[in-house]
Amino acid sequence: MVKKNKTGQYILFSVLLLFTVICFAPVILVLIISLSADSSLALNGYSFFPSAFSLDGWLYVWGMKADLLQAYKITIIRTFVATAGTLLVESMTAYAISRSNFLLRGFVTKMMLFATLFSGSMLSSYVVNTTMYHLKDTFWILIIPSVGMMHIIMMRTYIKGTISDALVESSKIDGASDFRIFFQIILPLMKPSLAAVGFMTAVNKWNDWTTADLYITNRSLKPLQNYLMDIENKISALNAEENAGLLEMLGESGVPADSTRMALLFAVLGPIMIVYPFFQKYFVKGLTVGSIKG
Repeated sequence: MVKKNKTGQYILFSVLLLFTVICFAPVILVLIISLSADSSLALNGYSFFPSAFSLDGWLYVWGMKADLLQAYKITIIRTFVATAGTLLVESMTAYAISRSNFLLRGFVTKMMLFATLFSGSMLSSYVVNTTMYHLKDTFWILIIPSVGMMHIIMMRTYIKGTISDALVESSKIDGASDFRIFFQIILPLMKPSLAAVGFMTAVNKWNDWTTADLYITNRSLKPLQNYLMDIENKISALNAEENAGLLEMLGESGVPADSTRMALLFAVLGPIMIVYPFFQKYFVKGLTVGSIKG
């Protein structure tokens, strides 16, 4: 029986190890390509074992470090502020509609669900944000449209499934106000759910490029994703240029296109890969507990 269990564990471990390798292989390939010479990539294609290595891609990226750091700063501030604000609004809303003594909980839930299913078009959102709220070319447009209905439902389910009503009622008997109950009792108990929703929100904000593409023209306000798109367009334009004098200034092969693209891509992946292990425990717990209806 013990031998059978060990065999099952070995099989499970092998499957998980294979899955891990499959997930990490593209990331490793991106790193290797960023360190490969473009001549090797043009001759042999993408490979885990390139014939020649080069730091030209990373050196080209380093040459734009001032603009790159500005884009990083905008993206980090945007991700942090938007995630914190979203968690505060979503958790307060989830707590309100989870309370049985809140008479409008059904109406509020249905209105949010209706707005999710039948939301306005991108054109209507653009008109409202630019003509009514005057958010075009402002930092706030990168933060405000953040609240998600499904996140609120996840938090509400977590509250109803893990936090007893008796705890809230006893706190009220002791004279605690609703805000004190929420911030000192409910919010600390929601840590797994907050971590799960917060991580999803942060990743979404980190990777979002459509908002800035629609609303931001000021270069100093462009997040990392949009800045990298501008660099990609610049690289394509330079490599398509047939002016001999321009190519001579850039070098015989022009800008190292493939290695530079992969270096930029790895620069985007890095922060998320570093942060995720610290949130993994709460992320998994928040998803599993929050998915069970209480």
